[in-house]
Amino acid sequence: MTKLRAPLSFSLAITTAIGLVGWEAAARITRRANRTLRHWSESDKKGTPTLDQAIALDRAFIEAGGGFAPILESYARQLDVALAPAMACHAALGDDIAAVSRETADAIGASIQIIQPGASPTAVHRAIAETEEAGVRLTRLLGRLRSFLPGNGAGADNAGVRT
Repeated sequence: MTKLRAPLSFSLAITTAIGLVGWEAAARITRRANRTLRHWSESDKKGTPTLDQAIALDRAFIEAGGGFAPILESYARQLDVALAPAMACHAALGDDIAAVSRETADAIGASIQIIQPGASPTAVHRAIAETEEAGVRLTRLLGRLRSFLPGNGAGADNAGVRT
């Protein structure tokens, strides 16, 4: 019976490498018993190769004609998945900073118009509206910044804002 292995798992990567290299060669390369290799290749068992053993397996896989390093690729994909929420939060932070910058510039520009002689009540209302919008954006930015504090779960959601 073939065991199912998670797509991004080290067990699948190890199974892929050993599938091409062979069990005996993998045991020799890693200096581990076949039983240990089998544990590494099974998702429901604990244990993984050391970094040196993983490099040796990837190298042997490539030297045997494999077109990539399966364990390295597994690690890279797992890291990408783990970092995705934090990267999304950083991107959202950049968007919030840009929005604050735009809205603040609009508020300052509208407020400068009030300084001019003969400024109308409409100009004052526009300056107030722009300043209020800048305040809303600043509040959103403040929430986003707080989400980056330890224990506040930056990346816990795409918005990164605690409600």
